[in-house]
This record gives sequence, structure tokens and C-alpha cells, in this order.
Amino acid sequence: MANAPVPASAPVEKPAQQWELAAQWAQGWRVLKVAATVLVVIAFLMVIGQGYLFYRLFDDLHPMAGLVYIVALTAALAWLVGRPVAAFLSMPVAARPPDIVIDARAPDPKAIAARLRYDVRYLQMLAANPEVQAERAAIEAGIAKGRELAARAARATPEEALALSIDLQTFERVHVEALLAPLDKRVNQLIHAEAVGVGVATALSMNGTVDAFIVLWRNANLVAKISRIYFGRPHLMGSLRILRDVAAIVVAARALEDVTDITGDVIGSLLGRMGGLIAGPVMDGGINAMMTLKLGYLAKRRCRSFKGWTAVQASAISEEALEDVKQESGSVISDLLKRTGGLTAHASRATEKVLAGSRSAWELIRSWFGGNRPQGA
Repeated sequence: MANAPVPASAPVEKPAQQWELAAQWAQGWRVLKVAATVLVVIAFLMVIGQGYLFYRLFDDLHPMAGLVYIVALTAALAWLVGRPVAAFLSMPVAARPPDIVIDARAPDPKAIAARLRYDVRYLQMLAANPEVQAERAAIEAGIAKGRELAARAARATPEEALALSIDLQTFERVHVEALLAPLDKRVNQLIHAEAVGVGVATALSMNGTVDAFIVLWRNANLVAKISRIYFGRPHLMGSLRILRDVAAIVVAARALEDVTDITGDVIGSLLGRMGGLIAGPVMDGGINAMMTLKLGYLAKRRCRSFKGWTAVQASAISEEALEDVKQESGSVISDLLKRTGGLTAHASRATEKVLAGSRSAWELIRSWFGGNRPQGA
């Protein structure tokens, strides 16, 4: 009996080269992000250290004056920055959205059920928020409705999934988004006010280190207030990312002073001395205001924590934040110019008086030493 032919084993397929390159790129991108975060933290600590370098000025006057300065600066940082950061971290951790994407054309009943279970947890968290206690009955009704829909989705067939997907969208719009709308409005007003405040304060400040401390204080206060309104903050990594964003903006605000100084010098050579004195600081304030806007909208998105922050959605979230900044930027810059316009006008008149007074004083001094004396003196 002839031996039966042994079937040849299937050749082992090598992974496609593009997948290996994609994995290497993803690994490199993660390393790049970690390195960028480390650099931001180091630069942030250097900016904070610059404030303590002024200790030498006071210590040269008297050792006690230097000690008083160190104690006062540390107390100010603890009160203006440490207190808001501690308040932010003391907020309860918000329910983490599931990393699921529901296909609108062929939804998965299990994915719908998982999303509805999360919606119920989110409403339970919202029920503890002191800001929405007047809506407690509506929240309880939403929890009951969500549990009912989740039970339906758990036993649904794929044919019923499309109708359930529509019911899910309606449920989230009526029972969740409607409750969040008043909170969103308050947060948007807060972000606008803080952005204008940062812009005005840094426009009037003439020192980059002072600018950095103002941005640190106002932005730390902003994220603390946002988390308090939503009565929640993201998990540990999300919270660290928010604090990293604050640190990055502080570093950028410190570096921005040199750029706007150069811009002011250029504009001053074209439009005159007062044009340069005003244009540079106002540009500084405007850019700081825009950075505060973006930080506020990203912090809002993380503290609101209703929609997922997946790798697929990350780019869309950043684009959404930038779009919010674009829509709000015109109003913020308009308010910034209104509030700095009067101040710069007063500064301009005061400078003109000082310059006129200095010229008169100089003419008087010259007359004492036999200079050109006015006729009839």
C-alpha cells in the first residue's frame, strides 16, 4: 500500500513591513510625548525658580528682607496656586467613559448596552452634584429610563440594534445633555472671563516672570472652578495631563515676553514710541488669552467626562477645542481691547506728561549753566 501524500504545511506568513513600521512609529511617538512632558516639567520648575532668584535683590539689602521675601513668595504660591490645585484633586473622580465606538450603520447591541450602563452611572454621579440638586427628580427619571433601555439592549437581536441606537441617542440628548447644558453655559462664561482676565493682566505686566506667575495662578484657579461646577475630575492620568497643560502654558507665557518685546520694538520703529509700548504688551495679553481659552475647553472636556477620550477621538477632541477657541477668540480679543484701551490711553497721556515735564526740567537745568535762555528772562 502506497503511503498517502503528506499535505504540505502552510507557509508561515511574515508580518507586513508596514505594520512593523507603524508599531515603531507608535512607540517613537509615545517616547516623544514622554520626553516632551519631561521637558515641560523641567522648564516649568525653572520658571518657578526664577521667582526665587529675586531673593538676591532683597538679601543684598538685608538678610531679614531676603527671608521675608522667600516666606511671602512661598505663602503666595501656596495660597494662589496650591490651594486651587488641591481643590481640583479633591473632587471625586468622574465615571470613566467606555472606549467603545458604536457603528451607526450596524450597531452592536452589546456596545449599546455597555454605553447605557455607563449613562446610568454618569447620572448617578450627577445626582451628587450640588449644582443640579433642583433637577433631582429629572435625574431619577433618567436613571430609571436608562436601566430599562440597558435591559432591552442586553437581550436585543442584531435586527433590533438600529432602533436601539436611535433610542440611545434620544436618551442621551434628553436625559443627560439637557441636564449638562446649564453647567456648560456657566463653564463657557467662566472660561471667557478668565481668558480676558489673563489677557488684561499680562498686557499690563511688563515682566515675563510676573506674566508666568499670573498665568499659573489664573489657570490653576480656572481648572479648579471647572471641576467644581461639574463636581468631578478625570482619573489620575487625565488630571496629570491637565496639570501638564497648565505647566506648558506657563512656560509659553514666560517665553512669549521676549517675542512680544521684539515685536513692540519693530512696531515702535514704524509707528513711534507709544505704538511700540502698547502693541507688544497687548499682543502678549492676546496670545495668553488664547492659550487660556484652549486650556479651559480641554479641561472642560475632561472634567465633563461624558464622551470618551479614546485614541481615535483624541484628534477630533483637539480640533473641537480649537474650533471653540476660534469661535470665542473674536469676543475675547474685543473685550481685551476694550479693557486695555482705556488703560493704555491713560498710560499714553501720563507718558506724554512725563516726557514733557522731563524736557521742561532739562531746559531749566541748561539755563542754570548758561545754556540758551528764553528772551526777556
